Amino acid sequence: MRPSQTTSAVLAVSLVLSTLAATPSWAWGPHGHRIATRVAEARLNPGARRAVSELLLKGDTLVDVSTWADQDGHDAVPGSAPWHYVNVPITANRYEDRYCSKGNCVVAKIKHFRAVLADRSAPLRERRRALLFLIHFVEDVHQPLHVGDNHDRGGNLTQIQFLGNGTNLHRLWDSGLINEIDRNERVWVERIESQLTKENIRAWSRGSVEDWANESLQDAKSAYLFPAGARRPMESGKLLGKDYENFARPILERRLAQAGVRLANELNHIFE
Repeated sequence: MRPSQTTSAVLAVSLVLSTLAATPSWAWGPHGHRIATRVAEARLNPGARRAVSELLLKGDTLVDVSTWADQDGHDAVPGSAPWHYVNVPITANRYEDRYCSKGNCVVAKIKHFRAVLADRSAPLRERRRALLFLIHFVEDVHQPLHVGDNHDRGGNLTQIQFLGNGTNLHRLWDSGLINEIDRNERVWVERIESQLTKENIRAWSRGSVEDWANESLQDAKSAYLFPAGARRPMESGKLLGKDYENFARPILERRLAQAGVRLANELNHIFE
Protein backbone atom coordinates (compact mmCIF):
# COMPACT_ATOMS: atom_id res chain seq x y z
CA MET A 1 0.00 0.00 0.00
CA ARG A 2 1.38 3.42 -0.96
CA PRO A 3 1.36 6.14 1.73
CA SER A 4 -1.20 8.88 1.27
CA GLN A 5 -0.11 12.22 -0.16
CA THR A 6 -0.72 13.80 3.25
CA THR A 7 1.50 11.25 5.01
CA SER A 8 4.24 11.69 2.43
CA ALA A 9 4.08 15.46 2.75
CA VAL A 10 4.32 15.35 6.55
CA LEU A 11 7.29 13.02 6.39
CA ALA A 12 9.04 15.20 3.82
CA VAL A 13 8.54 18.35 5.90
CA SER A 14 9.72 16.68 9.11
CA LEU A 15 12.86 15.40 7.41
CA VAL A 16 13.66 18.84 6.03
CA LEU A 17 13.15 20.41 9.45
CA SER A 18 15.37 17.81 11.09
CA THR A 19 18.06 18.52 8.52
CA LEU A 20 17.89 22.27 9.11
CA ALA A 21 17.90 21.84 12.87
CA ALA A 22 20.71 19.32 12.95
CA THR A 23 24.12 20.38 14.16
CA PRO A 24 27.25 18.28 13.58
CA SER A 25 27.40 15.22 15.83
CA TRP A 26 30.90 14.67 17.11
CA ALA A 27 30.72 11.80 19.56
CA TRP A 28 28.75 9.77 22.03
CA GLY A 29 26.36 12.22 23.68
CA PRO A 30 27.19 13.38 27.22
CA HIS A 31 25.41 10.38 28.77
CA GLY A 32 27.37 7.89 26.68
CA HIS A 33 30.72 9.39 27.63
CA ARG A 34 29.82 9.67 31.29
CA ILE A 35 28.52 6.08 31.40
CA ALA A 36 31.69 4.64 29.88
CA THR A 37 33.87 6.82 32.12
CA ARG A 38 32.02 5.68 35.25
CA VAL A 39 32.84 2.09 34.26
CA ALA A 40 36.50 3.05 33.72
CA GLU A 41 36.80 5.08 36.92
CA ALA A 42 35.67 2.14 39.03
CA ARG A 43 38.44 0.01 37.50
CA LEU A 44 41.42 2.32 38.05
CA ASN A 45 44.22 1.01 40.23
CA PRO A 46 45.48 3.22 43.10
CA GLY A 47 48.45 4.52 41.13
CA ALA A 48 46.37 5.55 38.14
CA ARG A 49 43.71 7.08 40.37
CA ARG A 50 46.35 9.20 42.14
CA ALA A 51 48.06 10.25 38.89
CA VAL A 52 44.76 11.23 37.27
CA SER A 53 43.82 13.28 40.31
CA GLU A 54 47.13 15.14 40.14
CA LEU A 55 46.60 16.00 36.47
CA LEU A 56 43.00 17.16 36.78
CA LEU A 57 42.10 20.61 38.05
CA LYS A 58 40.98 20.76 41.66
CA GLY A 59 37.39 19.62 42.02
CA ASP A 60 37.22 17.84 38.66
CA THR A 61 36.60 14.12 38.26
CA LEU A 62 37.29 11.83 35.35
CA VAL A 63 33.55 11.72 34.63
CA ASP A 64 33.31 15.53 34.69
CA VAL A 65 36.00 15.97 32.02
CA SER A 66 34.91 13.12 29.74
CA THR A 67 32.93 15.54 27.55
CA TRP A 68 35.55 18.32 27.46
CA ALA A 69 36.67 17.44 23.93
CA ASP A 70 33.14 18.05 22.66
CA GLN A 71 32.24 21.03 24.80
CA ASP A 72 35.51 22.99 24.76
CA GLY A 73 38.03 21.01 22.73
CA HIS A 74 36.98 22.35 19.34
CA ASP A 75 37.60 25.92 20.48
CA ALA A 76 40.73 25.07 22.45
CA VAL A 77 42.27 23.23 19.48
CA PRO A 78 40.87 24.55 16.19
CA GLY A 79 40.80 21.88 13.49
CA SER A 80 40.45 19.02 15.96
CA ALA A 81 36.99 17.94 14.78
CA PRO A 82 38.32 15.14 12.49
CA TRP A 83 40.15 13.63 15.45
CA HIS A 84 36.89 12.23 16.82
CA TYR A 85 36.23 9.72 14.03
CA VAL A 86 37.52 7.88 10.98
CA ASN A 87 35.35 7.28 7.93
CA VAL A 88 35.80 3.67 6.86
CA PRO A 89 33.37 2.56 4.12
CA ILE A 90 30.97 -0.09 5.35
CA THR A 91 31.94 -2.04 2.23
CA ALA A 92 35.52 -2.33 3.56
CA ASN A 93 36.68 -5.42 5.40
CA ARG A 94 38.75 -3.56 7.98
CA TYR A 95 40.31 -0.27 9.02
CA GLU A 96 43.44 0.74 7.11
CA ASP A 97 45.73 3.70 7.64
CA ARG A 98 44.78 5.11 4.23
CA TYR A 99 41.42 6.09 5.73
CA CYS A 100 43.21 8.27 8.29
CA SER A 101 44.06 11.38 6.30
CA LYS A 102 47.45 12.78 7.41
CA GLY A 103 47.03 11.13 10.81
CA ASN A 104 43.99 13.26 11.63
CA CYS A 105 41.62 10.58 12.84
CA VAL A 106 40.59 8.96 16.09
CA VAL A 107 42.85 5.91 15.69
CA ALA A 108 46.02 7.95 15.20
CA LYS A 109 45.12 10.49 17.88
CA ILE A 110 44.58 7.82 20.53
CA LYS A 111 48.13 6.65 19.90
CA HIS A 112 49.46 10.22 19.91
CA PHE A 113 47.84 11.30 23.16
CA ARG A 114 48.70 7.99 24.80
CA ALA A 115 52.37 8.76 24.11
CA VAL A 116 52.13 12.35 25.34
CA LEU A 117 50.41 11.30 28.56
CA ALA A 118 53.04 8.64 29.21
CA ASP A 119 55.91 11.12 28.71
CA ARG A 120 56.83 12.28 32.22
CA SER A 121 59.07 14.98 30.74
CA ALA A 122 56.23 16.63 28.79
CA PRO A 123 54.84 19.90 30.20
CA LEU A 124 52.00 19.51 32.68
CA ARG A 125 49.62 21.47 30.44
CA GLU A 126 50.27 19.13 27.50
CA ARG A 127 49.83 15.99 29.60
CA ARG A 128 46.61 17.34 31.12
CA ARG A 129 45.20 18.05 27.67
CA ALA A 130 46.36 14.63 26.45
CA LEU A 131 44.41 13.02 29.29
CA LEU A 132 41.24 14.88 28.33
CA PHE A 133 41.53 13.91 24.68
CA LEU A 134 42.54 10.30 25.39
CA ILE A 135 39.53 9.68 27.64
CA HIS A 136 37.20 11.02 25.00
CA PHE A 137 38.74 9.37 21.95
CA VAL A 138 39.00 5.88 23.45
CA GLU A 139 35.26 6.16 23.98
CA ASP A 140 34.57 7.71 20.56
CA VAL A 141 36.21 4.89 18.63
CA HIS A 142 33.73 2.50 20.25
CA GLN A 143 30.74 4.33 18.75
CA PRO A 144 30.00 2.35 15.55
CA LEU A 145 29.10 5.41 13.46
CA HIS A 146 32.41 7.05 14.38
CA VAL A 147 34.05 4.44 12.17
CA GLY A 148 31.54 3.03 9.68
CA ASP A 149 30.52 5.34 6.84
CA ASN A 150 28.17 5.07 3.87
CA HIS A 151 29.35 8.23 2.07
CA ASP A 152 27.13 10.17 4.50
CA ARG A 153 29.60 11.52 7.08
CA GLY A 154 29.09 8.55 9.37
CA GLY A 155 25.29 8.76 9.21
CA ASN A 156 25.08 12.55 9.70
CA LEU A 157 23.54 12.97 6.24
CA THR A 158 21.13 10.05 6.56
CA GLN A 159 17.95 11.65 7.87
CA ILE A 160 15.58 9.22 9.56
CA GLN A 161 12.58 9.15 11.86
CA PHE A 162 12.93 7.38 15.20
CA LEU A 163 9.72 6.88 17.16
CA GLY A 164 8.15 9.72 15.21
CA ASN A 165 10.95 12.23 15.74
CA GLY A 166 13.24 13.49 13.00
CA THR A 167 16.96 12.95 13.51
CA ASN A 168 19.91 11.46 11.65
CA LEU A 169 21.47 8.03 11.97
CA HIS A 170 24.66 9.32 13.59
CA ARG A 171 22.86 11.37 16.20
CA LEU A 172 20.59 8.42 16.94
CA TRP A 173 23.61 6.32 17.89
CA ASP A 174 25.35 9.17 19.70
CA SER A 175 22.52 9.96 22.06
CA GLY A 176 19.01 9.24 20.78
CA LEU A 177 19.00 5.53 21.57
CA ILE A 178 20.78 5.91 24.91
CA ASN A 179 18.39 8.62 26.06
CA GLU A 180 15.33 6.68 24.91
CA ILE A 181 16.40 3.51 26.73
CA ASP A 182 17.24 5.25 30.01
CA ARG A 183 18.58 8.69 30.95
CA ASN A 184 19.82 7.45 34.33
CA GLU A 185 23.57 6.91 34.03
CA ARG A 186 23.82 4.76 37.14
CA VAL A 187 21.14 2.41 35.83
CA TRP A 188 23.17 2.03 32.65
CA VAL A 189 26.31 1.29 34.65
CA GLU A 190 24.49 -1.33 36.71
CA ARG A 191 23.22 -2.95 33.52
CA ILE A 192 26.68 -2.93 31.98
CA GLU A 193 28.30 -4.48 35.06
CA SER A 194 26.72 -7.84 34.21
CA GLN A 195 28.98 -7.93 31.15
CA LEU A 196 32.16 -7.39 33.15
CA THR A 197 32.96 -11.06 33.51
CA LYS A 198 36.52 -12.31 33.79
CA GLU A 199 36.21 -13.91 30.36
CA ASN A 200 34.97 -10.72 28.70
CA ILE A 201 37.55 -8.51 30.39
CA ARG A 202 40.34 -10.88 29.38
CA ALA A 203 39.14 -10.87 25.76
CA TRP A 204 38.57 -7.10 25.64
CA SER A 205 42.02 -6.43 27.09
CA ARG A 206 43.72 -7.96 24.06
CA GLY A 207 44.16 -6.27 20.70
CA SER A 208 45.04 -2.85 19.34
CA VAL A 209 43.28 0.44 18.62
CA GLU A 210 42.85 -0.82 15.06
CA ASP A 211 41.01 -3.84 16.45
CA TRP A 212 38.64 -1.54 18.35
CA ALA A 213 37.95 0.33 15.11
CA ASN A 214 37.29 -2.93 13.28
CA GLU A 215 34.73 -3.93 15.92
CA SER A 216 32.93 -0.62 15.42
CA LEU A 217 33.02 -1.09 11.66
CA GLN A 218 31.27 -4.44 11.94
CA ASP A 219 28.61 -2.98 14.25
CA ALA A 220 28.15 -0.05 11.87
CA LYS A 221 27.45 -2.45 9.03
CA SER A 222 24.64 -3.95 11.13
CA ALA A 223 23.37 -0.47 12.01
CA TYR A 224 23.03 0.44 8.34
CA LEU A 225 21.84 -2.96 7.09
CA PHE A 226 18.66 -3.16 9.16
CA PRO A 227 16.72 -5.36 9.43
CA ALA A 228 19.22 -8.21 9.36
CA GLY A 229 19.60 -9.49 5.84
CA ALA A 230 18.81 -6.17 4.18
CA ARG A 231 20.56 -5.95 0.82
CA ARG A 232 21.00 -2.17 0.76
CA PRO A 233 22.17 0.21 3.49
CA MET A 234 19.64 2.45 5.17
CA GLU A 235 18.76 5.63 3.27
CA SER A 236 17.18 8.93 4.28
CA GLY A 237 13.47 8.68 4.95
CA LYS A 238 13.66 5.43 6.92
CA LEU A 239 11.11 5.03 9.73
CA LEU A 240 12.59 3.33 12.79
CA GLY A 241 10.84 2.19 15.94
CA LYS A 242 11.14 -0.09 18.95
CA ASP A 243 12.41 -2.97 16.83
CA TYR A 244 15.49 -0.91 15.99
CA GLU A 245 15.95 0.05 19.63
CA ASN A 246 15.78 -3.63 20.65
CA PHE A 247 18.35 -4.48 18.00
CA ALA A 248 20.71 -1.65 19.02
CA ARG A 249 20.48 -2.03 22.79
CA PRO A 250 22.87 -4.98 23.26
CA ILE A 251 25.37 -3.37 20.90
CA LEU A 252 25.30 -0.14 22.92
CA GLU A 253 25.70 -2.02 26.20
CA ARG A 254 28.66 -4.00 24.86
CA ARG A 255 30.41 -1.02 23.29
CA LEU A 256 30.04 1.18 26.37
CA ALA A 257 31.32 -1.64 28.56
CA GLN A 258 34.29 -2.27 26.28
CA ALA A 259 35.10 1.44 26.14
CA GLY A 260 35.11 1.66 29.94
CA VAL A 261 37.28 -1.42 30.42
CA ARG A 262 39.78 -0.38 27.76
CA LEU A 263 40.02 3.21 29.00
CA ALA A 264 40.82 1.91 32.49
CA ASN A 265 43.42 -0.44 30.98
CA GLU A 266 45.04 2.47 29.14
CA LEU A 267 45.30 4.64 32.24
CA ASN A 268 46.41 1.78 34.50
CA HIS A 269 49.16 0.90 32.03
CA ILE A 270 50.33 4.48 31.46
CA PHE A 271 50.57 5.19 35.21
CA GLU A 272 51.84 1.73 36.09
